[in-house]
Amino acid sequence: MTQAIAASLDLAARITAKIDQGELTPGTRLPEVALAEELGVSRNTLREAFRVLMQDGLVDHIPNRGVFVHTFTKSDVEDIYAYRAFIEVAAIRSARKNPQLLEQSLGVMREAYERGAAANAVGDWQTVGSANSAFHLAIVDLAGVARLSADARKVLALARIGFMATYNVETFHSIYVEKNHQILKYLAAGEFEEAEQYLQKYFEDSRDDLSAHLPEF
Repeated sequence: MTQAIAASLDLAARITAKIDQGELTPGTRLPEVALAEELGVSRNTLREAFRVLMQDGLVDHIPNRGVFVHTFTKSDVEDIYAYRAFIEVAAIRSARKNPQLLEQSLGVMREAYERGAAANAVGDWQTVGSANSAFHLAIVDLAGVARLSADARKVLALARIGFMATYNVETFHSIYVEKNHQILKYLAAGEFEEAEQYLQKYFEDSRDDLSAHLPEF
């Protein structure tokens, strides 16, 4: 991998993190000159990062207008939730095979849940959303496949765009804090089948809830 490619991929990851943390919201224009200066990179590197982000579906290029954070619609929902359900349920299924990795991921999940619960108590919805993403990434990490975790991080950032597009972000995130806690309790107790079933229903409810608050196209 050349230095230029590595730099653009690293920058794409930094911008993805900003989206996942709620710093860049749906429809936000990403001005090339200002953003390159803010991030301390060349405009060429930023353009290459934009290409990566466009391939991942995180930003859209609109001719004669510029690059914008993707605006989530119902057409995005089914694909993302099918992916998340398949990957995260399979990761839980594999967790019992690697107790050391399970214990490590449980620690990350526990920290993410506690951070989300504390933020939920004071109405810090941006932190609640970021903690939710961290919790679910830790579930994917149960599979022990680095490339899978890297791809899931992008999908979770795209899902975060959808969450931010709902008319009531506070209510949407708040109800999932304790749902995450229930998954954590199942896994800590070694109740893997219960965790799988609960997570499957969790995703069905979340998908329907999100879809109900989004435009058709």
